[in-house]
Amino acid sequence: MRSTLRTPFWKAAYQSLPETVRQRYLAHIEHAERCDLALDAASDALSRAKGALARLFSTPTGPRSAH
Repeated sequence: MRSTLRTPFWKAAYQSLPETVRQRYLAHIEHAERCDLALDAASDALSRAKGALARLFSTPTGPRSAH
């Protein structure tokens, strides 16, 4: 059975396991990778939303009069 891992970190984690237990833990490592990727995507989406809201509610910055 081939590993479906995509990220270097999780591939290395899988490869670091002893050969005799790799298949036993493959599903757990794949699940951890999916969770990691989902959290990363959620973080990116929240960051983009925060930036969009900041641009939406920002006031124009221009020269201001002292009077």
